[in-house]
Amino acid sequence: MNNEPNTEAPDINPATGLPLIDDTYIDVGGSPYGEDIYQPTWSPQPTYEPNWPSGDVAPW
Repeated sequence: MNNEPNTEAPDINPATGLPLIDDTYIDVGGSPYGEDIYQPTWSPQPTYEPNWPSGDVAPW
């Protein structure tokens, strides 16, 4: 049984599947380890459109 810590750097970014650049935690696509900079982390929210009856004017 080996009690020494694993000092080997990972070879693949699990978020992108791309190989990491030697001795760094950046993949060949430019993403840091565990992230995909080309995948949005937010979703656009629907815009609010008031449902006023036809012909009415906004109250402000």
